[in-house]
Amino acid sequence: MSNEPASERIARLERDLETLALISREQEAEIRLLRERLDQLRASRWRKLGQRLGLAMTMDWERES
Repeated sequence: MSNEPASERIARLERDLETLALISREQEAEIRLLRERLDQLRASRWRKLGQRLGLAMTMDWERES
């Protein structure tokens, strides 16, 4: 066990929680942005035209379920 006083340990753990919450929010924002970009790519008229003409490959994640 550490000789660290309980109050210091609690303060360190609270800082760690704040850091993890910040990282989590940043990750969620990045995931939202990437999902929006994927939606835009899927909706792209030029891409859909290319897929219909056989010039653009349809990826697994682009297939409608």
